[in-house]
Amino acid sequence: MSYLEISKQILKGEKIFNIPLRVCFYARVSTDSEVQLNSLDNQLEYYENYIKSIPKWTYIEGYVDEGISGVRVEKRIGFQKMIKDARHQKFDLIITKEVSRFARDLEDSIHYIRILKEAGVGVFFENQNLNTFDTNSELILNIMFNLAEEESKKLSSRIKFGHNQAIKNGHVLGSSNIIGYRKNDCKLVIIPEEAKFIRKLFDLYASGEYGLYKLSKKLGEFGYYNKKGNLYDKDTLKRIILNPKYKGFYRGKTTEIVDYRTKKRKKINENEQIIYKSNNSIVPAIVSENVWNKANEILKVRTKNNHNNNNYAGGLKYPFSSKIYCKEHYVNYQRTKGGKKKNRPTWSCSKYLKYHLDACKSPIIAEMDLYNILSNVFNKIITKKEVIINEMIELYQNINYKNTYSDELKNLDNKIKKIENRKSFLIDLVIDGELSKDNLKIQFKNLEDNLIVLNKEKLNILKQIEIIKNNYNNDILYEKIKEGLEDGALDGFIRIFVSKIIVSKIDNDRNNILLDIYLDISKNIDNDTIYINDIIDNSSLFLKNQKYVSMEKLRKDKKKNYFFYNVMILNGYVKICG
Repeated sequence: MSYLEISKQILKGEKIFNIPLRVCFYARVSTDSEVQLNSLDNQLEYYENYIKSIPKWTYIEGYVDEGISGVRVEKRIGFQKMIKDARHQKFDLIITKEVSRFARDLEDSIHYIRILKEAGVGVFFENQNLNTFDTNSELILNIMFNLAEEESKKLSSRIKFGHNQAIKNGHVLGSSNIIGYRKNDCKLVIIPEEAKFIRKLFDLYASGEYGLYKLSKKLGEFGYYNKKGNLYDKDTLKRIILNPKYKGFYRGKTTEIVDYRTKKRKKINENEQIIYKSNNSIVPAIVSENVWNKANEILKVRTKNNHNNNNYAGGLKYPFSSKIYCKEHYVNYQRTKGGKKKNRPTWSCSKYLKYHLDACKSPIIAEMDLYNILSNVFNKIITKKEVIINEMIELYQNINYKNTYSDELKNLDNKIKKIENRKSFLIDLVIDGELSKDNLKIQFKNLEDNLIVLNKEKLNILKQIEIIKNNYNNDILYEKIKEGLEDGALDGFIRIFVSKIIVSKIDNDRNNILLDIYLDISKNIDNDTIYINDIIDNSSLFLKNQKYVSMEKLRKDKKKNYFFYNVMILNGYVKICG
């Protein structure tokens, strides 16, 4: 029976229970607590018995989402499968408990109800005794969903208010996962053994003798390793050094939710955060203020130097961020946590994440596979580092940096000369009585403003030439590249030396994947450029047709990803950003 035929019977006054329909249900709980899961079990049993008790109805297996917030429909795996099955006409009617169990977002709710309607499927909201086969349902639903959405906004507002009050009262919020402390009743308590590690870390770094990489190795010599038994990576050490809690300072309001529906958060600038010296009973200090301040002064100087040399300074959240591109659409790959327990990170084309397979059928790649492939590359780079470094130095020796900027300097000098000539011409006009002094002042001001801009541009270029001269003599260049390659941390290698990874399909098969990996050993790549060509003019092939089979667990489709990858090393390309 079609959607229109069912609607006509409802319009004539027929009850939905008296119409022969294939009926499934949708159930959801918003937390994974034992009480809620028991509630879910009760719902499943109730709906199965309920549907089977109606003679005209045929029971179809229902759909369930456990421990998922109701605000974002796209995160509900069960819900999305239900929509997919509806399109394949596996049922005629969905029963759900109430409006708030279906969705709290008006836009999403109406959107999916209309999708279901197009598929010939209706929704019956039991508590409201409302079904979408009824022609008046959309008006009623608009009113009800507006109320539900308003409820979600108010809840978000109440949570935000409570959060701000807790900060105002000095309660320590956030994760308990902070080395050196455990959280107890909104206060921090020092863990003595872990505190020894924190003190050693700060003492070593504040001495000024160790960079983050050398600090990690030195801590290892003292027996300090992370939970996986590995040396601490640079990012972790940096986060520890920057955390004011270790000197006994309270820190709150580091992030805030900018959209109650998506739960999207943004980081708050440090100058807008709440940071102050705390009562020792709330945030006890592990190191002295003097040691903490000294360590942070050293970190600030070194980070600034890294910025000046165009190196990574910790700005991106993940090592692969802004490095992976879809060859088909020229857009970034983005990271998702993946899996039911969110412990299987994957990278996908941003178009696919937004619009699904209708927009992009490029491969989805497990993060562990990317790490394994780059680990292989890293190990092979290390074994040939001397050859690579010497090649890079030879390339730099052959570059005339002054000539690189000569056209720009010449163009700026011409513009400056024209302005100076114009100024002389205007003065002559005033002397001849053809231009008033007031008009001269106005025109002179505009010319002077332009001169300031042009001279500033010229000064920047001259500074760049000086930076290049000072930073790229053989000895300094050798040490910079060598230090980076000997970092020992894979994340650091990826952040600094991996320029771009271009993803494409082989023979239009999403499970046969080609990766073109571009490395910039010189650490001077223009990161605003997306390289899509197979081989870049200024690159040399390092590895060709390497093979790798996915180590991730088999997905639902029982297929594994098979990788082929090429590695190119960029050379002879220098761009110093102003």
